[in-house]
Amino acid sequence: LRREARLRREYLYHKAQEDKLRSVEEKKQKLKCALEENKLIPTELRRDALELQKVLEYDDEGGEGISSQIDDEYKWAGVEDPKIMITTSRDPSSKLKQFAK
Repeated sequence: LRREARLRREYLYHKAQEDKLRSVEEKKQKLKCALEENKLIPTELRRDALELQKVLEYDDEGGEGISSQIDDEYKWAGVEDPKIMITTSRDPSSKLKQFAK
């Protein structure tokens, strides 16, 4: 029950972080389009426009963009080998010790 509650909290936290990143990315794209087309900056972005423009200077085209929390587990699949960790109980039996070795 505790594990399920923890996993639920983690899921909600990661979803909130994704939403936050997605909204910032959308704001940056709107600002970038307005600057490229020489149009007025949208009113909802005018307050944060200078900060977003500073961040835009360091953005590159090769970025991976926003990855979802669901895809995070398989992000490096096929690129690097997974790390395998074998754990034992607090009071392992002799067969379990032998297996772990």
